[in-house]
Amino acid sequence: MGLWRLGPRRKARAAEPAGDLAGRLAALIDLVDQGIRAQPNAEETIAECCRPGTPPADVARRGGRIVSEYARLHRDATDLGCAPGSLQERVAELLLYHATTVEDCIRLAFSKFWSPHAPRHGHSHSGLGEPARTLRESRVALQMWLDEVRAG
Repeated sequence: MGLWRLGPRRKARAAEPAGDLAGRLAALIDLVDQGIRAQPNAEETIAECCRPGTPPADVARRGGRIVSEYARLHRDATDLGCAPGSLQERVAELLLYHATTVEDCIRLAFSKFWSPHAPRHGHSHSGLGEPARTLRESRVALQMWLDEVRAG
């Protein structure tokens, strides 16, 4: 959890009423929860894109929905307000990372330059990797911050 600077957090706490901050934090936690729940589907889509052979067309459709969901979560997180260097900004970046990772795997698996007659040997990818764990850890940090704000 050393990735975030806590300076903007302290400024935000002093600059806005605790109720406003608590509401924003609760909303952000809800977005993070949605992102965490989507991680297994994202990981499965990435794995299917990396397998040898031609992936089924439904992988692209499912992956497209996952990309759209993470992009929406990213947009909603940034709409809540993200000070540069804040935990909120980091969470928004992680949600965007999830969207772009799935999108990149789909583009690689369904490249328009790929010949259907060429053998596909697959490729390796570590899935969502460390950012997936970081998003889950961020949820814990956000909840601790929310509990602190509510305690007054």
